[in-house]
Amino acid sequence: MATRSSALSRRLREYVLLTRLNRPIGTLLLLWPTLWALWIGSGGIPDPLLLVVFVLGTLLTRSAGCIINDFADRNFDPHVARTRERPLAARRISPYEAIALFVVLMLLALALVLQLDTNTVLLSFVAAGLLATYPLFK
Repeated sequence: MATRSSALSRRLREYVLLTRLNRPIGTLLLLWPTLWALWIGSGGIPDPLLLVVFVLGTLLTRSAGCIINDFADRNFDPHVARTRERPLAARRISPYEAIALFVVLMLLALALVLQLDTNTVLLSFVAAGLLATYPLFK
């Protein structure tokens, strides 16, 4: 039983590294303008639902963006000192597993955005397209 829990613990650690949850600065850099927009747009008191959707959505999509970026660079990153120990580059997580986690995170983000109006949902698809294709343009 202890072996199973330690294996699960190691796997979860790899997911944290893959999604960069251990490095929150990227999420905070995305969250800062989001929160400003919510506060300014609401005149000082944002709707609690909007706050939850945008904060969790930022966290989920930033994590998904890190996954898709590493997926795109999985054959390049092993040759770069700064990135060679990332889970995909080091082959501790399979490309299939990374894409599965990406899809799960994006579905969770979709579930959040579906709580909002139609225009926001439609705009979220544009944002998701940019997120998924960004690594191809760098």
